[in-house]
Amino acid sequence: MLSQANYTFLSHAYASNSVRKELVTDSTQEPIFSSYLEAPYRHTSTKSAIEEELDDRKVAGVIIAKDLNYATQDVQIQALELIRNKRIFSRAAMHTTSKTFLFIALLSTQSGRRLAPHLNDLFAIAHRHTSESHVLMLERTASQGPGSSNSATPNLVPKLPPQSSPLFTHADLSTLRASMAQVRLTAEVAAYLHNIIVFMRMSRYVAGGVSAPATAHLKTLVKALAVLHSISYVTPSLVALAARKVYLHRIRLVTPETERSMQWGSDIEAVRAMLQGATVEDVIEDVLASVETPL
Repeated sequence: MLSQANYTFLSHAYASNSVRKELVTDSTQEPIFSSYLEAPYRHTSTKSAIEEELDDRKVAGVIIAKDLNYATQDVQIQALELIRNKRIFSRAAMHTTSKTFLFIALLSTQSGRRLAPHLNDLFAIAHRHTSESHVLMLERTASQGPGSSNSATPNLVPKLPPQSSPLFTHADLSTLRASMAQVRLTAEVAAYLHNIIVFMRMSRYVAGGVSAPATAHLKTLVKALAVLHSISYVTPSLVALAARKVYLHRIRLVTPETERSMQWGSDIEAVRAMLQGATVEDVIEDVLASVETPL
């Protein structure tokens, strides 16, 4: 079960240098996802006959890593290598990922532990959900079994028929990518996007996280959202929606000691009172409300 408040991080078209061998699959096997990563295996000069055999299996197209923020620094570095280099090493061979590769991290926010900064910055978007979310309700319903009933916990998730084929085929994804290249971004909307980034960096609540990869992901996401909404241009509302997703897991809030007005003599108790209760969501909404929206 997921905890009370969680984040789902998605990294598209990226890929760890040491997910265990169970993550690989071939044409005759269904993908098997391991629940942990390990340090890269150091090859020795002696190899068995099995290791000498050619192993051309690939990494599974989708990897779901639960509680990755609880993993050690070494493990997170290996996850970073997989996302960046799109390959892992096993005892016998090097396994590559497919061109379309999705890495999803399910993280608990109760402990306050964060991913390594460079790994965190590679995830394109984030989504936060609480215990009232349908995702958790779906898990709860599945754990009760088909014959159980609970009047105090209504089923909020409709039962979907089993899918015999994927919702998005490789041809569909290729079409979507091609359509993104045709999306228009007017000068006014591009200036609006730029102003959001500037205001985010200048916010007194933000200590960091507004990085260059975040800007690249923001520009990519607004075009992808336009295609998914069946329009050929980017609107200001799509830019605001993309900003809420791109910066949710990246922004780091200041502390009373590091708030910039402390440099010229602000009272720390007044600063502490101002920052009390501030969340990343509040900061994003404050920035969006501060930037003038083009007509």
